[in-house]
Amino acid sequence: MHSHHSHSGSYSQHGSSPLDSMIEQAEKLHMKTFCLTEHVPRRNAKYLYPEEKNNSDDCVNLDRLYQDFNKFVIHAQWIKKERQNGPTKYIIGTEIESCDEDQIMYAKEFMTKYSDVLKFCVGSVHHINGVPIDFDQENWDLALKSSNNNLKDMLLSYFNDQFKMIQTMKPLVVGHFDVYKLFLPQNLLVNSLTGDVVFERNHTDNNVLAVKDIPSLINNWDEVREIVIRNLKFIDSYGGVLEINTSALRKKLAEPYPSKDICELAKQYCGGRFVLSDDSHSVEQVAVCYREALDYIVNVIKLNTMYYLDDGDGEKLKALPIPIDEYKNDFFWKQSCLP
Repeated sequence: MHSHHSHSGSYSQHGSSPLDSMIEQAEKLHMKTFCLTEHVPRRNAKYLYPEEKNNSDDCVNLDRLYQDFNKFVIHAQWIKKERQNGPTKYIIGTEIESCDEDQIMYAKEFMTKYSDVLKFCVGSVHHINGVPIDFDQENWDLALKSSNNNLKDMLLSYFNDQFKMIQTMKPLVVGHFDVYKLFLPQNLLVNSLTGDVVFERNHTDNNVLAVKDIPSLINNWDEVREIVIRNLKFIDSYGGVLEINTSALRKKLAEPYPSKDICELAKQYCGGRFVLSDDSHSVEQVAVCYREALDYIVNVIKLNTMYYLDDGDGEKLKALPIPIDEYKNDFFWKQSCLP
């Protein structure tokens, strides 16, 4: 079918398969569209991930990320040209880092510099208060601590950072909308009124609940719900789409990104525009968990239409609709080789 978000071991330190191997897999699976979206490099060394700090001189590592991105741009153009008559369409974009406002402006510079090549960006948030939230449990806990050990405050920070990013970049695809849930402990005790984390339960306080017992974190606090709606309305205003990202499923979460409560709000406030992404970093992850995603799309959030990106007329990239009956009956889903 389609994937609007991918990485490779060729240009990402946390990827594991060469880019050429990944596109071969996309074609083997008869994918119609496979978007190439390596990360914009980071400007500040403090945002390097551990696997990127393999040299004592962080400036060397920052320069390597910069050079790798330049190589990616050249390689991606070669792929698009050489395989233009193949079974899969390749669209070149990038995933932007929104670690802070300086990094957002740096990403904007890259989009301008490569405007003739990069047709869109996947706009994502990976940090709260400068701390990565999708790397490991230790860092997620630090991000919570930096938010006054208050889960509501953590979510408010996340969605406010997301708003800054979408205001500046207007990303056509908004990536993994609720990635903060990756390391969110389901047994974490929270005061459901204030959002404060509770470290020792007082059984006389009925407001203290485990996260798993709160039906919807988004709808539990009016302040959080209101800024999520604000973000969705802004995305809708410039014609952006949200990705249904299956990496959450391969990481053993119960739902893709975004969760059902956010999807319901997106149907109401963002035109219900969703595209599908695998966020793959290896051959094994191309189209991973897509059958589960189809069930989520059809039977859980009950979309009437899915979307995909297309540059067929050679002009501005567009998000085009597919009626859900046509989508779910596509040949792609009948293949026995789907992961």
